[in-house]
Amino acid sequence: MAWTRNSPLALLALAGLWGCGVYSFRGSLPAHIDSIAVSNVINQTSEFVLTDLTNELITDLFLTENVLRVTDLSNADSDLQVTINRITDTPSTFTAGESVQEWQINVSTKVIWYDLARNRPLFEKSFSAVSHYAPGGDEGSDQIDNDGDGEVDEEDEFGDPREAALRRLLEKIANDILNEIVSTW
Repeated sequence: MAWTRNSPLALLALAGLWGCGVYSFRGSLPAHIDSIAVSNVINQTSEFVLTDLTNELITDLFLTENVLRVTDLSNADSDLQVTINRITDTPSTFTAGESVQEWQINVSTKVIWYDLARNRPLFEKSFSAVSHYAPGGDEGSDQIDNDGDGEVDEEDEFGDPREAALRRLLEKIANDILNEIVSTW
C-alpha cells in the first residue's frame, strides 16, 4: 500500500501526532482556573516545623510540575487551604528486650481547594501519610529501608531519622494533593 495523503495509515499517523501535540499535565482542570494560591498552612499540632515545611514542599511541587501558576491570593483563580490536624509517633517494632527498634510517624491533614471565581470548593478531602524511623542516631546507619525503595541505608538516607521521616511523609501528602487536583475534573 502506497503512502498517500488520504491513505488510512497516513491519517492514523497524523491523528497520533496531533494527539501528542495537545497533551497537557493539567489533566482536565476547569478551563477558568490557571493559577493557585497556597494559603499559609494551619497547624493544629505542637510541631511548629510542620507549618513552614509543608508550605514549602507544596509550593515547590506546584512550581516544579507547572500544573497551575503559583501566585498570591489577590491574583489567583483558586486557593489551596491545608490544615495539619494531627501528628502521632507510635512504636512499630521492638527488640527482643522490648525496646523500641522502629517508630511509625503519621500526619493527618484536611485540604480544601477553593474556586475563587465561582466562590465554591472544588474539593475538600483528608490526606495522611506514614513513615518509619529508628530512634536516635543517623538515618544512614539505622538498618531500616526508610524510603520504602527496597534498599537499606543508601546514600540518600542521612541525618536525623525523625526529621527525614517527616519530610518523606509530607512530600507524599504534597504529591497526593497535586494528583487529586489534576484528577478532580
